Amino acid sequence: MNWRITKAVLPSICILIAGVLTSACGANASASTPVSQATPTDPDSATATAASLEATRASQEGSSANATEAASEPEIIIPTATAYPNRPRFSIGQSVEGRELWLWQFGSGEITITLIGGIHGGFEGNTVVLGNMLVEHFRDNPEDILPNIRLVIIPNANPDGYENGVDLNARFNANGVDLNRNWGCDWQPTAFVRDIPVDPGPRPFSEPESFALRQYFLVDEPDVVLFYHSQLGEIFLGSCDGSPQAAWLGDLLEDATGYTYNPVFNYYPITGDATNWLAERGIPAATVELETRALPEFEVNLAGIFALQCYYAFNEPDVDLTDPQIDRLCD
Repeated sequence: MNWRITKAVLPSICILIAGVLTSACGANASASTPVSQATPTDPDSATATAASLEATRASQEGSSANATEAASEPEIIIPTATAYPNRPRFSIGQSVEGRELWLWQFGSGEITITLIGGIHGGFEGNTVVLGNMLVEHFRDNPEDILPNIRLVIIPNANPDGYENGVDLNARFNANGVDLNRNWGCDWQPTAFVRDIPVDPGPRPFSEPESFALRQYFLVDEPDVVLFYHSQLGEIFLGSCDGSPQAAWLGDLLEDATGYTYNPVFNYYPITGDATNWLAERGIPAATVELETRALPEFEVNLAGIFALQCYYAFNEPDVDLTDPQIDRLCD
């Protein structure tokens, strides 16, 4: 089997393995994939009613190798060392149709909590509305970020699907791939949602959206990640090949949100899941399923984020527990 090595390689890695990857490192060893510097427009305000969801949606805004070649020549991707912009918001990449994957960040603490909505596009469009409402809240209320926390929000991980309506086809990206079957842990060439076959892509991370998220996680590793979905009203934790689940995360979110923590997802087989890939890397990750596909359920999920911040405030050294912010949010 022939392996293709992407030339966007860390210089330090090239030095360490120069004898093996000489042709890949070469003169382009310092090359890196550029990160868009564009600034998005502010997201429109979202309301918590089913009737307004479509109005809110209306106001918001492949790969070249064939499948046979991709299957016979898996691509090894090594992340670049390029830092992402130190700005409140920036793009981590683009979708198949060229839409930006916008990221907002708040706070400057050592603990990074990352929240992601919309990986299933318009089919779970209320999670995008939730993500934008969270952006608005923390932009308008910076005092709701504790001193040791950095909060990262990616409201819409599948903007092409989000623009494609609300039916099952809107779950997929513009290549027709289910982005939450396109990750590296237990990826399979066939995948399902319930008893319906879905396309997982020709290989893990074949899609620009999942690839951009993976790159970001590798370069700027989070401490905990929540992916918002709908509509089971339950919480599931990532796990891969026997990696231990972060049971504390499920218990904490259940107490804060009222959603049921279910240690086992037994509705149908799941492969290539994002939270499982994160768990494989030792990063606590949870799928938070909203109860409906119409409402963003903002208040209960804001409570979950507050609870996560307080967990890290009380479990990290060198945090001043007399800080009035901690007293207010964590009472």
